[in-house]
Amino acid sequence: MSLLARNAEHFFWFARYIERAASISRIIEIHSAHDHGRDDDHSWGWMVALYSDEALFKERYSEFSFKNVIRFYVSDVENPGSIASALRAARENARVLRAVIPTEMWMQINQFYNRFLEFGEAELDLINLSRTCSTIKNGCYAQLGVIESTLYRDEGELFFRLGLMIERADQTSRLLDVKFAQLATSGAGNAQVADATFWALILRSAAAYQAFRRLERRSADPANVARFLLLNPKHPRSVACCVTEMQEVFHELRSSYGLRQTSYGLEKLEVLLEGLDAASKDAALVTRLHAVNDWLQLRLADLTNDLALHFFGAAVSQSQSQSQTQPAA
Repeated sequence: MSLLARNAEHFFWFARYIERAASISRIIEIHSAHDHGRDDDHSWGWMVALYSDEALFKERYSEFSFKNVIRFYVSDVENPGSIASALRAARENARVLRAVIPTEMWMQINQFYNRFLEFGEAELDLINLSRTCSTIKNGCYAQLGVIESTLYRDEGELFFRLGLMIERADQTSRLLDVKFAQLATSGAGNAQVADATFWALILRSAAAYQAFRRLERRSADPANVARFLLLNPKHPRSVACCVTEMQEVFHELRSSYGLRQTSYGLEKLEVLLEGLDAASKDAALVTRLHAVNDWLQLRLADLTNDLALHFFGAAVSQSQSQSQTQPAA
């Protein structure tokens, strides 16, 4: 491989961190909109459960209040899964790549990160939270747009796409798991899973509402939403679309650059596609959705470890450490 292994790894994780920051901001935005401004000290534990961060959270905060959870996932640099940590890590990966990436790509992430550092406590208040999340999302979208417009199409860009698609698939599965995390922490009955308003917000959070409505005229019931975000081959945030694009990247790495190690990743992607095909035929998909999402996240984590082993030189890079593996574990 002509691209240095360490540069391939930096491209891969730069993409993941940008997508992660955007996804976390969308998840926060969903719940704050669904709550219609309620500040319930016990209503935000679901997000900590969603990312399996209970132990770390309890070390740093005494209760699952709105302010604590928002701080934990937006500005707390001691949380490797926070937006602050993701943007800092994205900038660090870009800094290492400065010699091989366009100047515009570096300038965008540097300016975006510095703007984020200017956020204060006021930006995390409930009244300003939507605008803060929008600013973060727009910054991430702008970064991806600059990369799409300027990054040279070689191995580095392919590893960037791999990172982007793995993180996007993982975060889409987590979006679909939000309601189940809420039910698990609230003790509410399963009837609440069928909340049509909530599932419409899930679609909006994935920028999928308009596309969904073009195909489905009825209300956004959980079965239809789950099938769309898991299985639709044409929406860029569906798991199936992400997996298919990953396949294309692996085939290009093999055919254009002679990387035979791609056979391991392709085998894992075949398993993912077989699992998605089984889900498409499952009449009781909604009742099993939480288990399906868990399975997807474990398979994506396994694929990440495979890339690290065969392309980056280690099962988990010591330089990247917990902040990479934790959200997908």
